[in-house]
Amino acid sequence: MYEPALDDHKSVQPNTGSNMSEDVQQNGGEFEDDLEPEDMYVKDRRRAKSLPAYPEQASLFNEISQNCRKRVKFADALGLNLASVKHFSTTEDPEIPSTVLNRLKSFPPQQDREFLSDLCGSFKSTLTMNRLIPTFKMPVESRDFETRVKQYYIALENITITEFDVRGQIRALILGSTKKEVGVRYTFNEWLSFVDAQAIPLPSEDNVVGERFSFTMYTPPFLDPNAYVHFAVYSRTDDCEFWDNNEGKNYSLKYQCLSPFESTPLHTT
Repeated sequence: MYEPALDDHKSVQPNTGSNMSEDVQQNGGEFEDDLEPEDMYVKDRRRAKSLPAYPEQASLFNEISQNCRKRVKFADALGLNLASVKHFSTTEDPEIPSTVLNRLKSFPPQQDREFLSDLCGSFKSTLTMNRLIPTFKMPVESRDFETRVKQYYIALENITITEFDVRGQIRALILGSTKKEVGVRYTFNEWLSFVDAQAIPLPSEDNVVGERFSFTMYTPPFLDPNAYVHFAVYSRTDDCEFWDNNEGKNYSLKYQCLSPFESTPLHTT
């Protein structure tokens, strides 16, 4: 039977650190027991210095800095005032140097003035707004409005114009009929074509002749200059049909370009 030879094996002992402690020595080879391991490595570090770009200037600066001392002197040590005080009066006109006035008179340059003029013109054009302006007074403001409702069985009350639509109210007197239709007919092209929009009934009110309805006319964002929107209101039942077209003239809204600062008393009610 083969048995391994004991002489072929060498015992391996763990490293206890004794060899490491012998290798750690200071520059001259002396061992320092007072330093921690981290302190020993830090102590040997030196700040790296780069070579000066201009050696002659650097050496000259070092010589001057060694021979000179920094000094701080205050104004009173030289016989001067520490502070200068100036009193201003509200009634006194400020003294403006002539150089400043000349700069203000020449500002802005001619090129900048032309640019600012064009810019102001463009900004002013954005303030203009296209609106529909009523060409009639609100019928509800008339004293005989209730009489007209009784006489014609249908009448426009008022309208309110916004940027995108026209909203209004209708007064209709409908007797003895359960089926009824109240609405508005309007056109943008002088009745070459038209649109019918049905009105919605509103809650009833006491001491009011007839029933009230509300309608909405949606207008296009752009129309031809000086164009008109014509409309008329109607009521239909199984037996008859009634119209209010402003006594044959139609209710008209004029398309007009206005400044937002201009007031239009008939624009809203």
